[in-house]
Amino acid sequence: MKIIRVVVLALIVTSTNFSLVVSAEYEARKIVEPGPFHGVHGLAFGPDGALYAGDIMGSTIHQVDIDTGEHTPFVNAPYGMADDIGFAPAGTPFAGTLVWTAVALGQLYAQSPGGKPRLIADQMPSINTVGFAPDGRLYVTQTGGRHKTLWQVDLSSDTPLEQVWDGTGGLNGFTIAEDGYLYGPQADLGRVIRFDLQAKEIAVIAEGFEWPTAVEIDDRGLLYVLDFDAGTVTRVDKNTGEKTQLAALESGLDNMAIGPPGHDHANKLYISSIGGNGIYEIDTATDTLRTVVTGKLTAPGGVATLGVGSDARVYLADMFSLREANPETGTVRTITPVSGSSAYPTSVTSGTFNGRDVLVTASWFTGRVQIIDPSNAEVLCNETGFAGPRGIAMLKDGSLIVLESNSKKVLHVSRDGERTTIADGFTFPAGLTMTDDNIAFVTDATEGTVSSIDIRTGKVDTISREFKMPEGIAILPNGNLAVVDSSTKAVYELDLVSRETNLILTDADIGLAVLPPQPDAWIFNGIASGSDGTLYLPSDVNTSLIALTPTR
Repeated sequence: MKIIRVVVLALIVTSTNFSLVVSAEYEARKIVEPGPFHGVHGLAFGPDGALYAGDIMGSTIHQVDIDTGEHTPFVNAPYGMADDIGFAPAGTPFAGTLVWTAVALGQLYAQSPGGKPRLIADQMPSINTVGFAPDGRLYVTQTGGRHKTLWQVDLSSDTPLEQVWDGTGGLNGFTIAEDGYLYGPQADLGRVIRFDLQAKEIAVIAEGFEWPTAVEIDDRGLLYVLDFDAGTVTRVDKNTGEKTQLAALESGLDNMAIGPPGHDHANKLYISSIGGNGIYEIDTATDTLRTVVTGKLTAPGGVATLGVGSDARVYLADMFSLREANPETGTVRTITPVSGSSAYPTSVTSGTFNGRDVLVTASWFTGRVQIIDPSNAEVLCNETGFAGPRGIAMLKDGSLIVLESNSKKVLHVSRDGERTTIADGFTFPAGLTMTDDNIAFVTDATEGTVSSIDIRTGKVDTISREFKMPEGIAILPNGNLAVVDSSTKAVYELDLVSRETNLILTDADIGLAVLPPQPDAWIFNGIASGSDGTLYLPSDVNTSLIALTPTR
């Protein structure tokens, strides 16, 4: 790759040691500070009394100081992807062993004290919750689609799985009490049950929840229920089903852990939040709520802009939510919050639809494309069944161009939903931007190319083959392209006439690692250009947002 050297470099350092090097042609500014996690999922107290938190998108398990909110990686990326985590109890054969579910990989992992991650079970789609019985028996659930099963796991066996119960109704964050019963939420059915592990019989304890995802029981035998969609924490009488709401937070509350006996935090509830990217504490003796740690963004990938000047707005596909960031103040507003039926946006662009300024989101995770009015979160169009949709663009007539990374195609989607292939033969089409004269520019993250496509004829012209893993792409005011290369952790300007590249930024915190079979473009590394030429770059590594303003 021919890189034109920059004469002057500027160094930005934040309080979290986030640093990057910027061309003299741009001035860099933090809009949104780095966050603590990439959404918090499973929680468990370890034998050391510390709280451990699973981070799916960050593929990391963190050790958290619940007094200060400080956190350090305990199992690093890419092996630490954890939807749920659990520690084998003291006095049992595998005491202190950490077990976790890598939900997107369909895998179950374990790590003995002082050891390394080891794969216990594979090919388990929608693997979700793990939990140890007081005697050390380990159980794990699958909760999605056709896979709704409770398994018992033998950590000492080469064939560790034994089916306990099928058709669990989405049995999620369960706990096994000292009385030997499993207590857990059936999210699909909106209820909490007690399950007899020996007789394989259930009893319904409480119903009427929106999407319950976790339960816990304290030393007094009191049951607590977390509702993902409602964003509530409720105390339930196990005998009568009577409910008492303790807290109402935001939707996207995912899991709970309770402070262990004899600990300073005994019988305090710790609640993980995907939407708030953090952890909360509820003192069950006083019913008081405390924030342990939170962040503004969760897993920002795709980015888009609307408006000019002081009316400029920046929008982020934040994986679990669609958000708006104020480029001047850094305040973040949630447009569509996370819920059990979330679209899980991974890419976003802007356009005009029926005279309204709109956003178009795509999700490779759910195969869904939506047109949304950001002023009121109204979904104007909802298209499903895409094969890994990545880059998207809206044409002047309101139709769409969609890149499908799984089918390796570029599609035209008419206003009535008809899908036509414009071009194919790509390996991993990722980023997309459009000119006003119907020329699309597409990055291929695997081939390292940037190509132009005339969407009227389907003619493809490869402009550059010199990138390593290009993802986000945007058109600059001078007509050239800004290209994000997540492999080199840099942003380049690609001259469309000379086909040479200028370095805009390097040492960016982008390119988060993930294990196969998930794609390297795990969280999309997007970029957007505002009306004044300011570039907006999210960080998938530390969940921040940077603005690069031209100095000339």
